[in-house]
Amino acid sequence: MSADQRPTDPDAANSLGTVARLLARASDLAWDQAATNPDPVLRLLGLGLDLATSQALELLPAGTDADQPAPAETDPLKLLRAAEELTRLYRIEDFPPGTSHLIATICDLLNEHAP
Repeated sequence: MSADQRPTDPDAANSLGTVARLLARASDLAWDQAATNPDPVLRLLGLGLDLATSQALELLPAGTDADQPAPAETDPLKLLRAAEELTRLYRIEDFPPGTSHLIATICDLLNEHAP
């Protein structure tokens, strides 16, 4: 557990909320695809996205709104890439402590599933 008590940048927190929405939408899409496709890789992607979504939601500071409309994109990997790109808009120090674990999870999923 981190003893870091520095304040989270509000813009980074909002970005993290968007990351959570992107990951949640990607997870929903991966599970929808897994329901009609027997490829077990889709289930693994869905599980990984569920984990990443949970991590992102846990990091959100109180009062951060994560309940906004889901993105229209229908490719879970494109949404995952978009989430990763958002994490690069701010310094890691601007995010809540523990965000590096989320970023590692996102990067691991991209390395495992992206062509």
